[in-house]
Amino acid sequence: MSTSVELVYFNIHARGELTRLCFAAAGRLSELKDTRLPLFMDSSAAAMEWSVEHAPKTPFGYVPYLNVAEGTKSFQVSGDGAVEMFAARHCNLLGDSPLDAAVCNTISTKAVGLLGPGLTRAGLQKDSMTIIRSLGPQGHIGDTFDGLEKYVNRLHGKATSDPAYRDTGSYANSNGNGSSSHFYVLGDKISLADLAIYNSVDECIRGPRSTEFFERVDKLLRREYPTLLRVYDQVTKDLAGYLTTRNVQRPLDQP
Repeated sequence: MSTSVELVYFNIHARGELTRLCFAAAGRLSELKDTRLPLFMDSSAAAMEWSVEHAPKTPFGYVPYLNVAEGTKSFQVSGDGAVEMFAARHCNLLGDSPLDAAVCNTISTKAVGLLGPGLTRAGLQKDSMTIIRSLGPQGHIGDTFDGLEKYVNRLHGKATSDPAYRDTGSYANSNGNGSSSHFYVLGDKISLADLAIYNSVDECIRGPRSTEFFERVDKLLRREYPTLLRVYDQVTKDLAGYLTTRNVQRPLDQP
């Protein structure tokens, strides 16, 4: 049975981009109908259009959501976690087991939760200092990134400050001598977990349309969260074709 998927989101990356990344990673981007709404922050006209025309069509008053058709059935998928998990399952990006899928769900839910209006506004206004403060010890983004850094390290059996952790290598992808030619959360192939980490890190470094480069943010992230940045660099390499053209083929500042 064929399935068609439409993503409805604003004309930025943020919470909608993870679905696009799933289809890109699976080589199925042409199958995704990508409906982009004018961002309500961009102008008073866009704000009015959102509240009058688009918001009433959403399942729960917010985006992203998916319009999905399977045969004669059609339905909507909405909510943090639900949208990304549906897209990843559709694109076979949840690993090879229920445990892998649970890891993907855990990481993607935490990562997507960071992509709120405050971070979007800071990126649009090129306000790197606000982003840096959010990444600090008392910042909500830094707190979540710290948790994700430890979580991924535990999955890879990497030593941490807790002496209970052992170098088990349960998810390690090595060539037999402890080195690795590539690095993924689940070990041997890209998954929703990697894409979710990439998307949140990229939002901090390059803004909600990936048109900026906040050098101080990049340096801070690489110093404080080296494992997350290793994932970020791996996805950047793997999806280079999509990432270098995503704003050229269809500029995000156009609906």
